[in-house]
Amino acid sequence: MTVAVARNPYATNVSTSLIAAAGRLGIPARPVDLPSLRLGIGPLGDLAVTDSDGPIAPASLAPYLLFGFPAAAHALRALARTGHTQNPVDAVLLADDKAAAAYRLARAGVPQVRTEVCPFDAGQVSAVAAEIGYPVVVKRAHGAQGRWVRRAAGPEALAAALAELAQEGPGALIVQPEVVESAGTSIRAVLTGGRLLAVTQRRAAAPEWRSNIAGGAAQCRAELTGEEAELVRGAAAALGLGHAGVDLLRTRQGPRVLEVNSCPDFTSMQPHYQGDLAEAVLRASLLPGPALPALVRRSSGTTAPGPRTRPPTARRRSRAWPR
Repeated sequence: MTVAVARNPYATNVSTSLIAAAGRLGIPARPVDLPSLRLGIGPLGDLAVTDSDGPIAPASLAPYLLFGFPAAAHALRALARTGHTQNPVDAVLLADDKAAAAYRLARAGVPQVRTEVCPFDAGQVSAVAAEIGYPVVVKRAHGAQGRWVRRAAGPEALAAALAELAQEGPGALIVQPEVVESAGTSIRAVLTGGRLLAVTQRRAAAPEWRSNIAGGAAQCRAELTGEEAELVRGAAAALGLGHAGVDLLRTRQGPRVLEVNSCPDFTSMQPHYQGDLAEAVLRASLLPGPALPALVRRSSGTTAPGPRTRPPTARRRSRAWPR
């Protein structure tokens, strides 16, 4: 029962953690080199997936970060046809496209931050920003770890932000209002196997305003209200993801989805949980079957407990959102 773990050189924390967890659980793991991953199609339709280390034919496929290597999607789709995976490739591609994801969330009725999707045209973006009202957040539809996200307090700052974003070439832009009461703070909730695994509140380190851990943000363990837990599950389900990281903002109008990630970096959340998060993610990624319980019993750790959810009654007693 081999599990494939794709390694993306842009972010190796998750894959390294999952491979180590497989070793603790006694599960054979096949590291997959995403940059060299390719799909071969024979004359009669036979498929072969290989990377720099040779053929790949796993029983399961662990969550993976596809960012930066879109060509690998074809090989991963072939692997998912014969192996178990929490996230279908098309769901990963959907989540990676922030504009497409926002549209799908809207179709599913999932509350989210107001989002305007427009072409990369300075005049149109400026008009949208003026309509929304400054300050605004501008981001590319594709990106990770806040790399292509900018804040603009006024027209001059917007022009500078667009000049920086233009370095990545053409593409759709997303314009959103900055939620002032949540500035620098967000909630990250990770689900795996369709259940809540870990929740933290993230706070940016001044003068940074983005609450990305890669940008130096601090975090602490947090609890979700019943409404927030439903929102997190609904967002992941709307995109077809069994494993996901959902970022929320606590606004005056209630919780709103900011973003959904198909392969969130849960490793920075581990210090806030006694259970082993990587082992929990790996277990949820394995093909269900009679061999699973025996393998799990070999672990020296324990299943990561799901985060506590504040009951609806508590939510009604206190409607003030933390600043």
